Amino acid sequence: MIYIVVRKTTDWGDEVTFRAQIREGFEPVVEVWNATFTMPYHIFRRELKRIARLSLSRIPGAVCVPREEVPEYAVVVPTDDDDWFSPRLAEVLGANIDGQHVGYYWPSKFIEVPIHLPHRLGLIRRAIFPRTRPHFLCTTNNYAVVMCSEMAPFVDNHVQASRWFVAHPAAVKRVGEHLSVMNRTLASRTSLWKKPPRPALVRKYHRYQKLYGRALPPELSWCEQSYAMLRDLMDQLRLRR
Repeated sequence: MIYIVVRKTTDWGDEVTFRAQIREGFEPVVEVWNATFTMPYHIFRRELKRIARLSLSRIPGAVCVPREEVPEYAVVVPTDDDDWFSPRLAEVLGANIDGQHVGYYWPSKFIEVPIHLPHRLGLIRRAIFPRTRPHFLCTTNNYAVVMCSEMAPFVDNHVQASRWFVAHPAAVKRVGEHLSVMNRTLASRTSLWKKPPRPALVRKYHRYQKLYGRALPPELSWCEQSYAMLRDLMDQLRLRR
């Protein structure tokens, strides 16, 4: 059995609870969003989480549980609450578990619009030079660890996990298949990394609409249903007059 743990998330369904849980400094971003779109920020994020949960429910051999319910020495895959997994996750990962490694990772894939100019330039560089080393070996959901005292902190923090994986290559194993997608949407905190002026948010909104009009690459055909649901959600996101 593969255990999937969704990192600490917000109660998006209740606005009062959501606002009480907003990270310091993020509330102005939410206000700009709500003044720009007819669908409130917390409702959009609630729907993203629902789409991701459907993705998690379609993985034979995997179960989504709270972190504290993962048995010791079980293999755990951490994720954020809006990311997607291939239905083959448990099958492929299970075939690679060998008792000799405490970490496993696979190629990281993103569905996103560039955050800013340096990010855009980095994506162009990787497109031209595919062997360019990624900034992080472990992103939000492209790795698994064996649950033990040494590896447990990496469930919560992909940056620490990435550093450890790079520093201990003999302890980790690469899996070749694309088993997950990091779904960086218009509402992701990294997309809204600072309070955006309304015109900038509207421009990014149109870029995301264009993005979701494109076909998925062949290696991500497994998430077509989730992608279509996300496209429908973006169609429901209307600009205020």
